[in-house]
Amino acid sequence: MTIDAWNPKSFGAEISEVLTTHSKLIFEYHTEDRRLMDEHLNSSPYQSLQPNHLFPEYQYFHENTLAPIVAKSRIRAWHYTRLTDEEADAIRQELVPSSLEYLRYRLNNLVAKNVLKENEAETIFAQSPFHKQSNRAGYLCTTIIPLSHFDSGVEPLLKSWGGESAYFWITDKGVAKNLKSLGTPRIIEIETALTDKLNGYKVAETFLFAWARQLGAQVTLSGCDLFIRECIDTAKVLHIHTEGDSSFEAIGTDYPVSVGKLLEDENE
Repeated sequence: MTIDAWNPKSFGAEISEVLTTHSKLIFEYHTEDRRLMDEHLNSSPYQSLQPNHLFPEYQYFHENTLAPIVAKSRIRAWHYTRLTDEEADAIRQELVPSSLEYLRYRLNNLVAKNVLKENEAETIFAQSPFHKQSNRAGYLCTTIIPLSHFDSGVEPLLKSWGGESAYFWITDKGVAKNLKSLGTPRIIEIETALTDKLNGYKVAETFLFAWARQLGAQVTLSGCDLFIRECIDTAKVLHIHTEGDSSFEAIGTDYPVSVGKLLEDENE
């Protein structure tokens, strides 16, 4: 069963049962957290934010009970990028983590098809931040809550081909302009396991916030970036939404259907 991190109705029996068992703790923790924050923000004279006395119990449940169960799950995630039609076809067959080697391969393909000049490809490769920031490579970056294509966090990824590995440090304005003409914006909908380090813990936090909202606690639900690394071979592409598709425009607003309810709740 594929889980939507923002939607408690999708959590499945085991996760729902353990969350139900701890509902009182979850509700009281978030209610107390909200009270302490309001007290802190409205204090005059200024008072430091006081610790939540329920935090040790809540954190223990998060880390030692919920996270290990969540880590066994498969969830829906979203990758924002700009691809040629050929690259989109290839990614349907295999998800590949970002790397200098993969950037080189993609650039060579564009040069071979006369889509990109060789000197432009060399400029892009030479100025890739991956040469100096190797921690950016080796994984596929996704979000666990769908974002609209006009969201400021993902808009640059959709505007320029190649992602941050290609456009992030480009100084040549001509090359930067060409990167914006290559390919088409795509949002890749993925089902993935959570076996990578900390992924279960991070996703479990969103589950807790979603459950707290369902219980009536006043919390703002926020997702997290999910790095698909060791489990990329078992990740599955569910859909590729391309600019011009009705679903591309709807992502983060009323696609998937359950995210529409999330937005309604946030605006209440």
